[in-house]
Amino acid sequence: AQNPSFIETIRKRGYRLIGEIGIPDLDQPAPSLPDSPPHSDDERNPYPGLAAFTEADADVFFGREKEIAALWRKITSRRLMAVIGPSGIGKSSLLRAGVATRAPPRWRVVVFTPGEDPGMSLARALAPDHAGDPAAVSRLVGFNDPDTALAVVSRWRGQYAEVVLVVDQFEELFTLNDPDTQKSFVGLLRRLVDAADVHVVLAMRDDFLFRCEALPEIAPVFDGMTPLGPPRADALRRAITEPAARFAHRFESEILVDRMVAEVEDQRGALPLLAFAVRRLWEKRDPEERVLTEVAYDGIGGVAGALARHAEAVVAEIGHARLPVAVSY
Repeated sequence: AQNPSFIETIRKRGYRLIGEIGIPDLDQPAPSLPDSPPHSDDERNPYPGLAAFTEADADVFFGREKEIAALWRKITSRRLMAVIGPSGIGKSSLLRAGVATRAPPRWRVVVFTPGEDPGMSLARALAPDHAGDPAAVSRLVGFNDPDTALAVVSRWRGQYAEVVLVVDQFEELFTLNDPDTQKSFVGLLRRLVDAADVHVVLAMRDDFLFRCEALPEIAPVFDGMTPLGPPRADALRRAITEPAARFAHRFESEILVDRMVAEVEDQRGALPLLAFAVRRLWEKRDPEERVLTEVAYDGIGGVAGALARHAEAVVAEIGHARLPVAVSY
């Protein structure tokens, strides 16, 4: 890395070839090269739209680098903390595609959501790490017993330098479970922190934070809160342009990127709107020139109009007669 022979890193720009260029043997047939880049129909859409980024999307997740670094500094120095923010701010994407995929060497991060049975949700999240151990898998079935859970997690913990359990959408503990289940699961988490030496990160909507006051076992989260706000303009630009660049695509002009950022900057719901619009824009790109164009952007209605037009199309497909049924769900 310090003394490259073929490829040199240019800070904040990219890479360049520095290897010596030789003259090929002209008596040998030249290798055949493709006439064009790989067909774009074979490429996945690098923008998940309204869905959250997952661990599989880490290579196209940009714009939260500072937050990821700050979170890892906190995680390494704390055992129990919380990431809070409004709905749609990108907590799940940050934790799954950003934090979980950038763990230090010999650290293990497992992300899960509580669901209607938080104990078993944790067991299912740990199951892949026990796939080769039938005895351990059988113990996961009895995970709702606190002593069994502690024994399984303690043994799992011993395989790594450190482990982190990220409870994403922690508000599900309150919305999908009765008070007894809430107390039991929170008690288990605190026991894993104290007795199994596990790091626990709770990610929740800020309007559910007050519910934690009734659960003293997780009171330390109030001292270790990390509020997550909307990305700044420069981060939004990276979130827009870098995924396309990973697939050898570009935006037609800087003006187009500026327009997209300007439409959502400083808005609380910026990320969902922008994510949906840029996903639609990718679908309308010029596949031959590998360009995302202003004409396509205007065609989808811009950031503000893309989701509205999609909703109208869905309503039209459902039919107004069935609309009350759809709304009820």
